[in-house]
Amino acid sequence: MGPFNVLGVLGQGGMGRVLLAAGPDGRLVAVKQVLAHYADDEGFRARFRREVTASRKVSGAYTAAVIDADAEAPTPWLASVFVAGPSMGAVVGAVGVLPEDVVRRLAAGLASALAEIHRAGLVHRDLKPDNVLLAEDGVRVIDLGIARATEPGAEGDTGLTRTGWVVGSPAYMSPEQAEGKPLTPASDVFSLGSLLAMAVTGRSPFAGSSTLRTLYDVVHAEPDLSAVPPGLREVVASCLAKDPAARPCPARLRELIGPVAPAGRQWPSAVYGMIAAQRADIDRLLDAEPSAPPVPAPVPRPAPEPQKGPAVADTKEPPPRVPRIPSVPPTPAVPPDTPRSRSPWRAPRRIAALAAAGVLVVAGTGVALYVRDRVTAPLAYTAVPTCQTAYGKVPLAFASPAGDTRSETAKGVQAGCNWDGLHSAASPAGLVRWDLSLGGNADTNAATQRRRFQGEATGRREAPRLGFGTEAYWGSPGSDWSCVLSVREGNLSVWVGLSAKPYTKGDCETKAKEVARAALKAATR
Repeated sequence: MGPFNVLGVLGQGGMGRVLLAAGPDGRLVAVKQVLAHYADDEGFRARFRREVTASRKVSGAYTAAVIDADAEAPTPWLASVFVAGPSMGAVVGAVGVLPEDVVRRLAAGLASALAEIHRAGLVHRDLKPDNVLLAEDGVRVIDLGIARATEPGAEGDTGLTRTGWVVGSPAYMSPEQAEGKPLTPASDVFSLGSLLAMAVTGRSPFAGSSTLRTLYDVVHAEPDLSAVPPGLREVVASCLAKDPAARPCPARLRELIGPVAPAGRQWPSAVYGMIAAQRADIDRLLDAEPSAPPVPAPVPRPAPEPQKGPAVADTKEPPPRVPRIPSVPPTPAVPPDTPRSRSPWRAPRRIAALAAAGVLVVAGTGVALYVRDRVTAPLAYTAVPTCQTAYGKVPLAFASPAGDTRSETAKGVQAGCNWDGLHSAASPAGLVRWDLSLGGNADTNAATQRRRFQGEATGRREAPRLGFGTEAYWGSPGSDWSCVLSVREGNLSVWVGLSAKPYTKGDCETKAKEVARAALKAATR
């Protein structure tokens, strides 16, 4: 990928997948590769280019600095500095809420980070615990620029996508973001208030029992800040003003926070222990022989995200008691194993194996390695197209819909559409089938589809580096089809069979990739 050698696929989310890679000098970088369907969106590449340019202006002191990017690649990508450090969400979930003095230091760092981001003309739009890393020398804000570039309406500065979905995390959105209104830097300040409340209480002040309830509370409910320490309550409350004009700017926030004492060690020892575990894990990965079994990282598994719990407004029970971790102690954390001479080019299979086992997970553009299965949550498709719809989106020609099939149950949808190619001498005959797993949550549905897909893929030829999909294989051609391609993405699989006439086999496979990509894009997420 450009000058970077990809070592493994570490995660996939709603906007793309994150890869661990190494440059020619051996430096590790995090590469976010945008999903293929965004590349087909009119105007995306221009937005992506502008956001990358703006992101480069943000100081690397507070973010994972952008190293390189390619907006013209078939699937655009962005490479950023590899940041060693757990996310704030991982720390709170694993070892408890943070003490007041540490949160004050965190708030000061985030205010400085927002000042730099806003100075570059950017609005982050997704400031949440998983996008804040506690690095050894201070806080880092990650996943900058991608969210806005993937919004078709971004030129008008609205938070709504073309399909009506809001880009962001409900429990940490601003009211104007939840309502799809134009966003200003004040939106990030509101998100900061929710994030700081979570750091000292273990939950967002707007976390509800459902997404709709959470969004309603963000817009209409006054947050319960009784569990926030008095010394931080004014700072948090001012950030959570419903009126954007009433919220403080980052410079005013720094005044409200007050001076923070200098410290060589920014965080409690538990954080440095997690950093040491990450680095030791990376050392094992890069030093391991391909035949060696994967070694799990000794990092505590965090609890489910705090916002999954019931809303404060919905219960009379007191907030959950979350153990606090002590302030920064004088004794250092146990260091990782002594580094040895290594080559980063030896590790792809080991990294891929650990990623599949849930040991390595990536959060956002500035990757941090820690145990958090949810970050790799699969894409969740909800519907497959009708043949009438597919005929206008899949690049094949047809004469009639004869032979089309569709079966829908509570556990999934199976559908097939035929193209006979009679309207075009340049188009082959083809059959496209969609197999969608439903009936559970995103992880369950994806696991069901994965088992089914991998069972069918046994003994087949792998189809790597398509630029889309989670996994793919080439089927066996027969009397009906000259080439067959199957691709899975999350809980959806697409099967494409083409008659090669008038194509050669190579041309047939090229066309099959084009058809499969369009068939995935035609489904609804």
